[in-house]
Amino acid sequence: MQNKQAKNIFAVDNNSNGQRVDNFLLKILKDVNKSNVYKLLRKGQIRVNGKRTKPIYRVQKNDLIRIPPFLIPDEKGDVFISENLLTTIRNSVVFENNNFLVINKPSGLAVHSGTGIRIGLIEICKKLYTDVDIQLAHRLDRDTSGCVVLTKNRQALNDFNQQSKENSLIKKYTTLVQGCINDDFMVEMALDTNVRVNGERTVQASESGKYAKTKFNVMETYKNEWKATLLNCRLYTGRTHQIRVHTSASNYPIAGDQRYGNAKFNQKLKKLGLKRLFLHAANIQFNDGDETIIVSAELPEKLSQILDKL
Repeated sequence: MQNKQAKNIFAVDNNSNGQRVDNFLLKILKDVNKSNVYKLLRKGQIRVNGKRTKPIYRVQKNDLIRIPPFLIPDEKGDVFISENLLTTIRNSVVFENNNFLVINKPSGLAVHSGTGIRIGLIEICKKLYTDVDIQLAHRLDRDTSGCVVLTKNRQALNDFNQQSKENSLIKKYTTLVQGCINDDFMVEMALDTNVRVNGERTVQASESGKYAKTKFNVMETYKNEWKATLLNCRLYTGRTHQIRVHTSASNYPIAGDQRYGNAKFNQKLKKLGLKRLFLHAANIQFNDGDETIIVSAELPEKLSQILDKL
């Protein structure tokens, strides 16, 4: 199919001559899903003969296709992680002791690798902390930023999991939603987390689902042309996409939510520069033995800038 020139450069041979570049890439990158291939092409992270290209381009014999190094395993089979990404996460540590590590996770970074995702937060942290047993204590949606807790030993992980089962963890999020809300409110709505739409996991409000409870406190209301409200959200249960579905079902969808949100509202906020889900894990409280740990992560600057424009 092709001759590998370097770690991340492929040359087109006779067998692939005339093939669309997107199909050529899908043959090379068997573990990367189609949408990610198109995203990499769109952002110019995949180059043909040193230039950006479109999915419809048909490769020619001897074309050199360069793909990002992080998609290629090293000699040990480990996926390459750039020094820039390692530095970003190293600088995102907001709390650390002998048992726990809390990272202010950037939006767009998955917490772990999976289908079409080669690198997640846990893979990066394992690279940074080679001398301890780093494990994810809980999860956060890829598009959500903020506090993620990792543990440094098995006992700490077990303790955290027990607190999670007892619902004694205190998790608070900051989100911007559509509509003007004057009063605080509580949502107690069961969620079915096993629904599949077009092959993707989608959560729906359903009486047959699992009990879920969220408390919403109004932080600020924007009553001008944007008609939006900044909310503080306290989770009393930890269901998948809980805040996103509870706000949407209450007719207050989250800004930038492509799955449960309002397309017209998202488009309005996009004009202000919002390019992500406006949901941030701002605070988390848990116990480490007899000590109470309270950690906060500041709202990302890009989200603060959106609020300044409202």
